[in-house]
Amino acid sequence: MQTKPRCRSLLHALIAGGLLAAAFTTLAADKPKEASLGKGKGSGAYLTREQLRSCLAQQGRLAQQDQEALKEQSGLAAEKAAFERSGAELKEQLAALDRTSPEAVNGYNERSFARDKGIDEYEARVPRFNQRVEATKAEREVFGKACDSRRYFEEDEIAIRKGQ
Repeated sequence: MQTKPRCRSLLHALIAGGLLAAAFTTLAADKPKEASLGKGKGSGAYLTREQLRSCLAQQGRLAQQDQEALKEQSGLAAEKAAFERSGAELKEQLAALDRTSPEAVNGYNERSFARDKGIDEYEARVPRFNQRVEATKAEREVFGKACDSRRYFEEDEIAIRKGQ
């Protein structure tokens, strides 16, 4: 059975069209997946692998600094609450203090001095904590300008996480 020339050319066109469609879907499937750092939709130029490596490292440092700051902040808050409680206790003890007993007065003074020393140490740590928070805030701004909402290829991220 022979096909007519018109049918043959139509058949060739359909086969060629199918092959082209398969080639284009293969090319489209090979396009790397995109992602972006931060919450916004990625825009601008893609990050190079080295830029992405730097951004991911900075993002990790910021996350760790945030965890450490929260831990230290809760510790400072607990310490402040303890000083407030001990201050109230010392106030009650002062009201009931037997001022004629040198041992009682000396004991009260020792507790009071110990509390004051703890407060001085606490007050010395607070500015250092605030400086670290400000440094983290500044680093976050640098991260925001350099990395936040920047596009990159997921294959680069996967390679970096695998140590390449």
